[in-house]
Amino acid sequence: MLFKQFLLACLVLAGSMLHGQAAWAKPVTRVFLNGVPAPVYFNDGDSFTVLGGRFDGTKTRLAGYNTLESFGPVHHWGAWDAHELYVVAKQATLNARRGVWHCYSDEKRDGYGRMLWLCPDLAVDDLRKGLGHAMSITSGPSPTEFLEAQKLAQQEKRGMWAKGIPDFIVTSTHSNDEGYTGVTYNRLISTVDGHTEQWQHKDNYKLCQDVCHSSGACMIYVPFDRRYGTNPAPCLKH
Repeated sequence: MLFKQFLLACLVLAGSMLHGQAAWAKPVTRVFLNGVPAPVYFNDGDSFTVLGGRFDGTKTRLAGYNTLESFGPVHHWGAWDAHELYVVAKQATLNARRGVWHCYSDEKRDGYGRMLWLCPDLAVDDLRKGLGHAMSITSGPSPTEFLEAQKLAQQEKRGMWAKGIPDFIVTSTHSNDEGYTGVTYNRLISTVDGHTEQWQHKDNYKLCQDVCHSSGACMIYVPFDRRYGTNPAPCLKH
């Protein structure tokens, strides 16, 4: 029955045309959403768009772990350069697209309007290969099974851990002049238990400025409106 439901969702998707281009032109991955199979498109290693079924068109964010930014070479630490870690980010996307995963949600959404899903099998697979890192959006730790998979990958120097392990990874940067309400901060994720900390500051960053934390982890500053489209930041061109 579930397989028939998945085939039906794919047929519905195949019949959807947009300006003469089939919607299924993107790589399609089979994911079970609360037990029901659906076609999805992974745009990176920790988020996807649902392409059929009950949640058709829904944009998602996966909980409990994080993969590196895939919009360009922006992360570096240890002996890594940004382009090498950009390859790791792309590998995480391909890893997600090549599997069949099982995800669960209470249908709540994050601050960006994305539905939050927990995909334990995908998370553990990425973490075990060093293609992602455990992440909790609070001061509490990530799930134990995620941390165990990450610890093994770190011990074996897999993926992103091959050339150094900082105490924290910088996962987002914000300039004080962006105009957000409240305190400006950069997000830090512990490489030990995945908890989040705020690196509060009052600095104004220049486009493509290398922002480095005392842990040794760095992230190049690129505001959202210069990451995509026809006018990307010069540091993203490669």
